[in-house]
Amino acid sequence: MLDPRGNTGVYLLYAYVRICSIMRKAGYDPAAKDDFVFTISNQSERDLALTLLRLPEALESAAKDLMINRITDQLYEISTRVGDFYNQSRVIGSDEEKSRIALLLATKKVMEVCFHLLGMKTIDRI
Repeated sequence: MLDPRGNTGVYLLYAYVRICSIMRKAGYDPAAKDDFVFTISNQSERDLALTLLRLPEALESAAKDLMINRITDQLYEISTRVGDFYNQSRVIGSDEEKSRIALLLATKKVMEVCFHLLGMKTIDRI
């Protein structure tokens, strides 16, 4: 459970905290009413966005089959996809910064839903 690698709570929270860190460094103000437009410019962005869109399917499957692990599987997949995204896409200072911040914001919100459903508290810093 405490291993920072693999499908563990620490790994999942680390991915979430990393999103929070990037958003802080980018100067994102959660109170601002920005109109974000997604522009998918590479495969890692596409993969992450498609993974986020599968949340309703994972929730329906978890409820129908009474298998909460479907939510943890979804959260793990999001965490690995966001890790790939970090490694392949520069966020801060890129031409696509606003779009990538919007994708990270959407990812953060989806992860918050999953953590809430699993009864896990989130943190913004480690």
